[in-house]
Amino acid sequence: MLVGGAAAAATIAVLTAEGCQLSGGAGGPGIPGNLDSYELTAQYSTHTFAGKTLRTRTYDGQIPGPTIYAAPGQPFNVTINNQLPPDPPAKVPASAIVHPVSSMEDMENPAGTHSIGVLSTSIDPMNNPHLFNTTNLHVHGVQIVPHLFDPVGTSNPSAMMIAINPGTSLTYNFVLPPNHPSGLYWYHPHHHGSTDVQVSGGMAGLIIIGGPIDRVPEIAAAREIPIAVQSLQVNADATQPGIYDTEYIAYRTPQNGGYNPRSQYMFVLSNGQLVTLIDFTTVNFGVSTDYPPPQITMQPGEVVRFRILNGTNTLNLPLQLPGFEMYVIGHDGVNLLAPQLIDQTGSGSAFATSAGRIEMLVRAPQTVGTYTLKALAVSDPGVHPWPQFDLMSILVAGAPVSMNIPAALPTPAREYPLIADSEIVGTRNVVFNSKPSTSILPGFALTVNGVVYDEMTIMFDLAVGTAEQWVISNDMPEGHPFHLHTNSFEAHSVTTPSGTTNYTPPIICDTFWIPANGSLTMRVRYKEWKGKDVFHCHKLSHEDQGMMANTMLV
Repeated sequence: MLVGGAAAAATIAVLTAEGCQLSGGAGGPGIPGNLDSYELTAQYSTHTFAGKTLRTRTYDGQIPGPTIYAAPGQPFNVTINNQLPPDPPAKVPASAIVHPVSSMEDMENPAGTHSIGVLSTSIDPMNNPHLFNTTNLHVHGVQIVPHLFDPVGTSNPSAMMIAINPGTSLTYNFVLPPNHPSGLYWYHPHHHGSTDVQVSGGMAGLIIIGGPIDRVPEIAAAREIPIAVQSLQVNADATQPGIYDTEYIAYRTPQNGGYNPRSQYMFVLSNGQLVTLIDFTTVNFGVSTDYPPPQITMQPGEVVRFRILNGTNTLNLPLQLPGFEMYVIGHDGVNLLAPQLIDQTGSGSAFATSAGRIEMLVRAPQTVGTYTLKALAVSDPGVHPWPQFDLMSILVAGAPVSMNIPAALPTPAREYPLIADSEIVGTRNVVFNSKPSTSILPGFALTVNGVVYDEMTIMFDLAVGTAEQWVISNDMPEGHPFHLHTNSFEAHSVTTPSGTTNYTPPIICDTFWIPANGSLTMRVRYKEWKGKDVFHCHKLSHEDQGMMANTMLV
């Protein structure tokens, strides 16, 4: 009781000091009849990292945005107040242009030697990023009514995405299902054409949904330490020396001030604090990782609960905490049936893909000292390798305590029983690929089943109350994080050129990393929600350039 009581106060101090501000209704999660209302203001704000002043789009002027709390069976409201300036006028080119690249590698490397591509007079107005100050809201992974199209929950196949224009606001009224899984989720903008620019400026925040797992005695006694990892992608401003921002001119080529899939600089933050800086303007990509991460203090033997969001647009995070016992207890808001001890020898790690979340219980060693939660170096084919960097420093000090790891966890009622073979009524085949394009300004289109995104075309009708198997193939030489809206899914196996890995039991999640030239086999049960929805690659530069498709839950 003494450990748990001190933990609550310490958690609030950590959140406030390190950027994950507590906000919203006073009742918090799990309070019957409690209506939590939140207002988020989309606005520019400035932040200084490594001596550089960044001016980006944010929620409430902070990075990350305020934390939202919700509870199964309860309503919560979110008002988006768009205080960004009006979008500058932009016209699709009416005359022939020269594409600046002729390969995917060229497209994603602003420091490279660009080739001359093809001529075109037919520029796609939808899949060339635009309307950078128009926004909306997606509560990522939360299993509620489809809310991307206008109006919320629409079954109109021609419905357009909700667009909250500068100077306007919109309130989303949500009610969580009574059996909703309890865990970590997140929110971010999702207006097609501006998603990457806005999230890459810091527009994202945590959602914590309370429930049965929080009442497990060993977990209730542990402090919660949310960790939001984000990547800010900026360029040196062309007219304001010393300012770094993401201001593109819609419907121009990258060489002429238009959208570029890779910015000049990437700042990686942990709870709003710089931990890694990558300079893409150099041929070999200069990387600096010598920035101290946020720090917490733990007592010897103490157990804390890490709730980690990988809110970056492209990075994978293989996580290690040497010297500690590290137990995974949930993926993407859905808890496991029992804690899973991670073998950290060699490259053994807990893995969080871009847009994914992972929750862990970690137990401090008896030896006092400073330890580090780190993301291991990764090397994905087709993408420049990322170095190892630190996410959290942990000082182990003080009087030892004795805290336990639970033997079992509650069964998430919405996800179990698992989907049986007899439930499967069909198979969906999805292929992620790319191709040279005369209509996408960087010169390459990112496709789903050979086509770029069309806001008014439905690729799949999905029957609510049934279950299906999907095979998502990645025919590209780089990996993609696959994300399905509204319903979680069971990842059963991943195939790469070197073989197949089967997951027994399957991993329940809403976002999953598909390796280069690999495939994912998954199963999904379509639950009660109906309406127009999407699935897509969660590399947001890919999504904004066409790697997304609509579904209709019927």
